[in-house]
Amino acid sequence: MGIATGITHFFQSILELIQGFFMAIVHVFQFALQTVIDAGKGVVNFVEGTLGFAFHNFFILGTIAAAVFGYMLYQQRSGTTPASKTLKSS
Repeated sequence: MGIATGITHFFQSILELIQGFFMAIVHVFQFALQTVIDAGKGVVNFVEGTLGFAFHNFFILGTIAAAVFGYMLYQQRSGTTPASKTLKSS
């Protein structure tokens, strides 16, 4: 009975060894796939942050440019700019 048990354990350990090799290969592929997925998520987050930053700054700079343009139009219409004074005095 001891020899039969020993042979059974021997074959079980060989099967577990083969199963362990296959699981190691599967885990390597899972690790590689997870690394690619995480890198993709990082790129998406970077692009999202960059576009959000550019989008917000575009509207801030556009608002400032509109205010400056409006002020310049106001100055030209009210005649307070040096160019409008020289044109009126000629």
